[in-house]
Amino acid sequence: MTTKTKLVKRIFSSLLTAALAVPMTALTAHATGEAFFYPPKNPVMTDQQFEVSVTFSADSEIGSVQANIAYDDSVIEFVSSDNASGGGGVLTVNGFPDTPSSEVDFSFTFKGLSAGNANISLQSCQIYSPDSELIGSPTAYCVITVGGDKVETKTETETTTTTEKTTTTTTKTAPSNGIPDKGVLTALTVDNGELSPAFAYNVYNYTVNVDNSVTNVEIEGTTASPSDYIWYTGTSECQVGENVRTITVTDVDGNAATYTVTIIRAAGGDEQQTQTVQKKDGSDTSSAVSKNANVMDQYKKMLNTALAIVLIVLVIALVVIIIWIRGKIKGGKKDK
Repeated sequence: MTTKTKLVKRIFSSLLTAALAVPMTALTAHATGEAFFYPPKNPVMTDQQFEVSVTFSADSEIGSVQANIAYDDSVIEFVSSDNASGGGGVLTVNGFPDTPSSEVDFSFTFKGLSAGNANISLQSCQIYSPDSELIGSPTAYCVITVGGDKVETKTETETTTTTEKTTTTTTKTAPSNGIPDKGVLTALTVDNGELSPAFAYNVYNYTVNVDNSVTNVEIEGTTASPSDYIWYTGTSECQVGENVRTITVTDVDGNAATYTVTIIRAAGGDEQQTQTVQKKDGSDTSSAVSKNANVMDQYKKMLNTALAIVLIVLVIALVVIIIWIRGKIKGGKKDK
């Protein structure tokens, strides 16, 4: 076997090995990461310290997390955290799990400054594997409601005894139109899609179907009373499939009502997700279907790229073989 023949075979073998390795690499690189905020369940008061935690999760082991957290420093003030530093509206987060895990929690202590709503959002987030490979770049946000000065509980002390009598009110009064005057929403709107069923103050679960082209849905609620506190959980960004948002309204007596809006973004340009899976509690959800559809889309894109690369490599290999054969033919003629 000539040196030229050995060289051609070695090149062809290397190209074929590379072609087979590409689809395997593409098909295995599908790790994803997520992030969720957990704010206080109730509104906070000015000068009151409160904790906000963030959970980062992935479908593989997490090595480290790097991110920025933006917050409204005119309404709340950053106090401390073991995994973050900064202030003035921006925190720098840098941490890792204490033990090997696909989930890690970070906590942040804030203090209420003035009455209003403070948006806390996760920005420029990167979740890395122990090998420093990027797993995902999730986004998330929550809204903190600061309700003003601390409300003092009204007490009356009887003069004939030393026993204190506390006066509290827990009854929601309803005006003539039947809607309570506090502790509920009187309106709920979305900037994309429509609520199903139509909004009513005493209906607490809604669904919104949007096209695949819709990537962001803003929700706004109107409370029955100006003294009601309102806060939101979830992110305005919509992934393909099910996206759950909650709106909690709390009156001055501490009575709370939570409204849940499930936004379903269609996959691959379909108008809406039509397949649902029955939950144990009897409600319908398309989360499993949407996740499967999202994974399949990712596989299709990666597979198409891998097949294109394989095709190019095979064409190059074919050209090399043709050139080699022509060279052999010419060499044979010269020998004759």
